[in-house]
Amino acid sequence: MPGQRELLAVREIVHAFLFADRPEEAFQFALDRVAPVVGAAFASVYRVDGASELMRLVAAHNWPERLRPWLADVRIRVGFGPSGEAASERRPIEVPDVFADADLEDWQEVARELGFRAIVSLPLQVTGAAVGAVTFYFRDWADFTPERRGLLRLVADLMAGAAEKAMLLERVRRAEAAATDATADLDRQLQAARDARRSRAGFVDLAAAAMRDAIAATGAHGPAAEHALGLLGDLELLVAAETGGLTASWSSVDPRVPLREAMRTVAAANPGAHPVAEEPIHPMPAVRADAELLARVLAKLVERALPLAPAGAVHATVTVVAGRVEYRVPGEPGDDLGWRFALAVGRGIGAKLSRDEGQASPTVVLAIPVGGDRAERQDSGA
Repeated sequence: MPGQRELLAVREIVHAFLFADRPEEAFQFALDRVAPVVGAAFASVYRVDGASELMRLVAAHNWPERLRPWLADVRIRVGFGPSGEAASERRPIEVPDVFADADLEDWQEVARELGFRAIVSLPLQVTGAAVGAVTFYFRDWADFTPERRGLLRLVADLMAGAAEKAMLLERVRRAEAAATDATADLDRQLQAARDARRSRAGFVDLAAAAMRDAIAATGAHGPAAEHALGLLGDLELLVAAETGGLTASWSSVDPRVPLREAMRTVAAANPGAHPVAEEPIHPMPAVRADAELLARVLAKLVERALPLAPAGAVHATVTVVAGRVEYRVPGEPGDDLGWRFALAVGRGIGAKLSRDEGQASPTVVLAIPVGGDRAERQDSGA
């Protein structure tokens, strides 16, 4: 049975393994604490060096300073010598007499000089694989009792646990470093995207200003000039919406008003078009929105529908469904500039656009949550 001294040593070693920053520190503490308890004259810990078959010294107890450089340079091949065999065979290796073992001839001179005779080496095993060995050197085999054998095995197991903890922490550090690198790379990509969007927005602003100046300089006016200026305004809004720079003026809006305004805008810009707004006669709940931007989005959807409507008679409806106002306009999602405008600017004012799968003919739905006060009936026509 282990005595008070042995139990105290184990408790201190466990504490050291729990709180040591590096496994080598815990190994050194364990050797310095347990070697005197078991009567070992010297002790060493060897760790497998990376993916190689060589082990290097990571901790040493009581070796003379003049031999420390030699020990640091020594590489023990797995499978050779007591330490190498312990790691290779994953079992304790006991050598009662170094001088009686021809395979340890290289160690006999050191053993004679330092005065040790017996060697006990134990593997450091992690999940079935040996990652090193701890070796104790005794002046006499009689110093190595069965009780001390059990204590050394316990210490070897604790050292293996410290090695495994270090390996896991290293994996965590590598994973964190990789995650940090990935995050930094993502941040760089996002910043590059933001810079690109800002650059594009700046270019559009400059181009729009230049075109406005050109139109003003030529003195052009009438429907063509107004159409060109309108397109410039749409382009600026689209870029602002896609780059996160859209500015909205929020207010409580009667949802019928933006639809009527959209119809007027489309009719004025498209001679021969006859857009029709279909709306309920009863009061409708208000929406929280930018009335002007909502009208422009609806106008863009109606303009997209003109080629589909006989004689330009586009019918658009506004209804209330399950806590949201829904506008329905003929057409379907696409990759054209008009759809991009409606989608981006609509999203910027809290609206959601989708295809109405319940309609026989292609229909686009613009939905916006109900919010604000109830809108009273307005008698002005569309």
